[in-house]
Amino acid sequence: MTSPRGDLPKIAILGRPNVGKSTLFNVLIGRRRAITHSDPGVTRDPVEVECAMGGGRVRLVDTGGYTIDGEGLAGVVTRRTLKAARESDLLLLVLDAVESTPLDEEFIRLMRPFSDKVLLVVNKVDTPERDASVWNAHAHGFPHVIGVSAAHGRSIDRLKETAAALLEARLEIPLSSRSPARRGASGVPEDTVVRIAVLGKPNTGKSSLANRLLGEERSIVSAVPGTTRDVVEGTFIHKGRSLRILDTAGIRRKSRVTDPVEYYSVNRAIESIGRADIVFLMMDAALGIVDQDKKIAAQAVKEGRGVVLVPGKWDLQKDTAKLREAVRELVRFQFPVLGFAPIMPVSALTGYGVRALLDTALVLWEQLHTRTGTGRLNQALESWIAHYKLPVRGKNYKIRFMTQVSSNPVRFVAFINRMSGFPLGYGQYLENCIRRDLGFALVPVSVEFKQSRKTAR
Repeated sequence: MTSPRGDLPKIAILGRPNVGKSTLFNVLIGRRRAITHSDPGVTRDPVEVECAMGGGRVRLVDTGGYTIDGEGLAGVVTRRTLKAARESDLLLLVLDAVESTPLDEEFIRLMRPFSDKVLLVVNKVDTPERDASVWNAHAHGFPHVIGVSAAHGRSIDRLKETAAALLEARLEIPLSSRSPARRGASGVPEDTVVRIAVLGKPNTGKSSLANRLLGEERSIVSAVPGTTRDVVEGTFIHKGRSLRILDTAGIRRKSRVTDPVEYYSVNRAIESIGRADIVFLMMDAALGIVDQDKKIAAQAVKEGRGVVLVPGKWDLQKDTAKLREAVRELVRFQFPVLGFAPIMPVSALTGYGVRALLDTALVLWEQLHTRTGTGRLNQALESWIAHYKLPVRGKNYKIRFMTQVSSNPVRFVAFINRMSGFPLGYGQYLENCIRRDLGFALVPVSVEFKQSRKTAR
């Protein structure tokens, strides 16, 4: 596994807690991606998203708030913020128009070595009466200063134009000159990314696995449940294919979620299923599939995503063939609906099983994108019906033909002569046959019945 060297310029948003960094981040990318809340320190891991700017594309990074606390989780967040400052091409250093603190002064001092790539952004300039605070900010000595209101959208377009111009001056190349991804004859980008969401309960090893795959500590790893809040993304290469990992917050039962920040974190985690092709469901090998895992898996199957069950922290187990088989039997017994899903134990600490896990993910991706010709499908349909006839007596029900209507998710439609009284449970049998005979053995398949326009004879 290797991390690709991205050719997109990187812009980092930095500042102390509660100056509006995440609100500004969401406004610039045009959607609510980072979690925003009045509590300080909500953002922990840097959140990185590709977005449009200056007629081209950039990578925008929302960082955790800088603090002087060098210990514990706060110290890790601060070190990540300073690392982002060193690695980025442009820094949006955010101050609060209403309140200036000694922490601002300390952070400004740390940013002086990067002054040639700093754009000082005075946020919360909600009304013209606050414009004077922008002029006061020039006293900090940075050559480029702009006032905005992220919450109200004031001067955001001017901020984008200024940031794009500064980037182009530093890089000595127009952002618009960066060519889009090349496309093949099918219209699908040749460098199509395999998107993988890592989900599960807290403390099952999700962030450790994500960091192992990315080859860097992108997500903060801590024994404290709920350390990951936003969805942390990163891209790496495996066997010449580009894979994008989405590390998510641990998902607990709804009744246990009382903190509003955790509520938003869990929602973001669930939403990541819709953004992924494949879900790595991290689980406790000793417990097998628990109720919360079942809910996550059910949602993934409902949306047609590939699912890999991943018993984590395998280094803590006494690895034997007998144990692996016992885990498989336990999972199949607890959740037989997910019988098609591969079970791949891993250890992020030692790397055990990681390459096999990624090889399996590529197999799932290929199956999710498989298309079956209508002729071949209906020949198979005839044999399936002959083997197991429709469970009805004295009624003239027929499946006239079947067609595959989509891939990723894999969906089929079977046209029948009449809907009233048709045994819809027959669809489960057809789904199993499709997986077994047509190359979809490891992925969810759905069959929908529709009444044909032809009338029954």
